Amino acid sequence: MLKAQANQTNWPESDRKLLYRQKDGLLAHFGKYDVTKITNRMVREYFVNLDASRKKPLAASTKHKHVITIRKVLSLAVEDGLMKTIPLLPKQKTVDNPRHAVTDQTYKGFMKAAHECVEERMKVRGVTIRMHYVKMFKFVVHSFLRPTEGELFGIKHKDMTIQGDPAHLEMVVHGGKTGLRTSVTMPLGVLLYRGELPPLAQKVEDENAYVWMPEYPNRTTAINTATRIFNHILERASLVDADIKLSPYSLRHYALRSRLQSSNGKVNIYTLAKNAGTSVDQLERFYLKSMSISNAMIENLHSRD
Repeated sequence: MLKAQANQTNWPESDRKLLYRQKDGLLAHFGKYDVTKITNRMVREYFVNLDASRKKPLAASTKHKHVITIRKVLSLAVEDGLMKTIPLLPKQKTVDNPRHAVTDQTYKGFMKAAHECVEERMKVRGVTIRMHYVKMFKFVVHSFLRPTEGELFGIKHKDMTIQGDPAHLEMVVHGGKTGLRTSVTMPLGVLLYRGELPPLAQKVEDENAYVWMPEYPNRTTAINTATRIFNHILERASLVDADIKLSPYSLRHYALRSRLQSSNGKVNIYTLAKNAGTSVDQLERFYLKSMSISNAMIENLHSRD
């Protein structure tokens, strides 16, 4: 019955991995049970079995993800009237360990080095660093997309529509962490995207082509190549630091942080969270908590409008 419940919806890729992993996935362990009979104790026993099969116990954050996925399945049972309430589930103590974000200064240094790499036609494992890749990294900052197969590297031309005033891109994100969503870019995202279209073209020839790094049908190869190019630019900009390990994901964190700071407290965090495929809780824990309060933010707080 648990398997039937899980198959009723389109799960994000991260949930599907936890659900369908053959040896120790949630369905492999709980699939034989009636969903209404699952208890807190059974979930704890599941974690004991997982830890016993590994050299190192699962991290609390990973167990927390398991619990969230189990809760999603049980919530379907509640919706279908099979259960009245979701049973108490184990709580996992987690420690926030956010990825490092670039600063305004490091972002400028990174982009300066990126343009230098293009001008000098530098190569990384035989791949010439082109302006296309530089625009792609900029696009992350102006779209809030995660540099993952389900988001940045999964976006196709058919998913993009130029809308509104001010002009912005409306994107259909199919494989986001929080599932399917429609997201919009900042205005510069339009210019970056238009720069990838044929001159004077009204529409692309192949709407099913990927927007970024379309020369790589295998998107894992595209991601790995982009990461190597990103790391090469970091070295060129002298931004490699053993304590502050930057990655393409750091650009998304920079995008969210700079949007919150530049708005001086005026941006609606609920709208920003929905658009970026995250939660208000995440924004508060990883960004707002560490932001210094500016005079403009204080003025905005005291405003009655």
